[in-house]
Amino acid sequence: MMKDLGIQITVPISVRFDNTSAINISKNMIMHSRTKHIAIRYHFLKEKVAKGEVKLEFVPTSEQVVDIFTKPLPK
Repeated sequence: MMKDLGIQITVPISVRFDNTSAINISKNMIMHSRTKHIAIRYHFLKEKVAKGEVKLEFVPTSEQVVDIFTKPLPK
């Protein structure tokens, strides 16, 4: 999308989330029994990490700023 807008990005884009398993799967290029059920089309992020275009970072759930937009607030 950034390329379509004419914006050049020279550093990897950081994606922050709290799923360590997903981060580990994206860094491991070998398919094994735990990942064989994942559809091929969902390996897009894995390819972007391998190319160095995206960097995945762990952020604890308590520090997830975007959760305010995705989770209901208590009464």
